[in-house]
Amino acid sequence: MSEKTEVDTEVGALDIVGKINDNQRASAIDAVHDMLFGKASQAMADYKKVVANTYFDEPTKTEEPKDETDNGTD
Repeated sequence: MSEKTEVDTEVGALDIVGKINDNQRASAIDAVHDMLFGKASQAMADYKKVVANTYFDEPTKTEEPKDETDNGTD
């Protein structure tokens, strides 16, 4: 998680606590839903990158096997 995201989460959490303190329950619930949706969408975006790399990553070059019957002469 990046530092900016952590700061945004802390600010969001403080906003939610403030709304609860001000008896704005519905607004606090909406803010919690928004925060959870943001975290879930970020997790899915990260996972999509992993899956895409698994399926579409360029294959690595492998060393061709040496001919076992080659005695070194042409």
